[in-house]
Amino acid sequence: MSNNNQKIVKFNRDIKVNAATCIIAAILLYVVICVVIASRKEPITTYKVNKSNISNNITLEGIALRDEEVISTTKSGYICYYIRDGEKIQKNSTVCSVDETGQIYNVISDVDEYDALLTKEDYDSIRALISLYKVDYSDSSFYQAYNFENNLNNKVLELNNEILMQQINDTTNTTALTGIYSPYSGLVTYYIDGFENHTVADINQGSFDKSKYSKQTLKTGDVVATNSPIVKIVPSEKWNIVAPITQEQISAISDSEYINFKINNSSYEVYMPYEIINGADGTYINISLDKYMSNFVSERYLTIEILKKDDTGLKIPVSAIVDKDVYKIPISYFSAGSNQSNANRINIQILDENGEITIKQVAPTIYDSDEEYCYVDPLAFSATDVLLDINSNKTIAVSLLTTSQIQGVYSANRGTAEFKKITIIKTVDEFALIESDEDLKIYDNIILDSSTVKENQIIY
Repeated sequence: MSNNNQKIVKFNRDIKVNAATCIIAAILLYVVICVVIASRKEPITTYKVNKSNISNNITLEGIALRDEEVISTTKSGYICYYIRDGEKIQKNSTVCSVDETGQIYNVISDVDEYDALLTKEDYDSIRALISLYKVDYSDSSFYQAYNFENNLNNKVLELNNEILMQQINDTTNTTALTGIYSPYSGLVTYYIDGFENHTVADINQGSFDKSKYSKQTLKTGDVVATNSPIVKIVPSEKWNIVAPITQEQISAISDSEYINFKINNSSYEVYMPYEIINGADGTYINISLDKYMSNFVSERYLTIEILKKDDTGLKIPVSAIVDKDVYKIPISYFSAGSNQSNANRINIQILDENGEITIKQVAPTIYDSDEEYCYVDPLAFSATDVLLDINSNKTIAVSLLTTSQIQGVYSANRGTAEFKKITIIKTVDEFALIESDEDLKIYDNIILDSSTVKENQIIY
């Protein structure tokens, strides 16, 4: 076959570029760039606004001051107590007896089953004392363990004395007992701590150092020496609670001469007058009472909670709050627009190409106002604008306007960082309580950290 009969067909290898190819390539490139940029951007976290309330109650640590009379024994021996801690006693009644020989204490050793003398209520009272200590325990107040030991020993000795008295009543030999009589009527308690003779004037900052506080129980079960304190009588229901207080706390209660408070988180409220004492080392509140003393006769340190009305509003993180500069524009520069009566528009002078002055109206965002000024979003104006007061024909350049700062957050409801003004009621730790009747509403989404965005930035 002749080579002349062979035909060689050459294909055109040039790629023709048309408009469709360019558009597809551009779209693909844009998508790739967007993915790369999005992968490098820090994620923007939002926070859902919730309704909340903040307690305004004031908690103070106070010292109870009472009229306390310590009675000592004139003889040595074992003490047999007849009155429970916290019970009332009449004047000249027997508080306890002194067993000089120990003969009466030996009576109880003749009982075959000592445990049988303790009732279920006796065991329950001991368990309750232990449970109360476990609930209140913390490492920072370990010193309370010594008070707990004293209280527990006091309770056991109290039950022991009841058993002893039960055995004494079954015998006729009581000649070895010497009675101790109360010179007053009042409440009986069995501890001393050095505050017995203190008055309100004696209280200072050192009085509240609980780590140095020592409470000595008078019921020890040991032989008591002559002239040793054995019981304390509180003859009057009048007493005082003194506590350190700050100037901020004083301002919070200064609207009334009376305060409503609870003592040691009790179920009842107390309503009493108070006075503020300016001491040499601090300021103190002094509350004089004439009731409830019997409930706390065995306690020196008390927690008082002054009850105040709670604040209610919207709860937001402090990190979401941002300061914004706004223009202070005199109210006289605002006027109503056409077909409306609300004076919320600003007249701006504009110089056209022919050198003639025309007027343009804008409706800026007004964040707040007072008797003289409106606080306006600066984004509604350019730096070269001139504002006109149509009533007086006065003008003022935007560049000469005074600025002020307001607080707000960035709302994320519409996909952009939109500024919303807020009014803070109170700040506690990392959160703030704000007014609920403004632009920001419950369940709105806001930017958690305002420093991560700028106003009107697209966030998603």
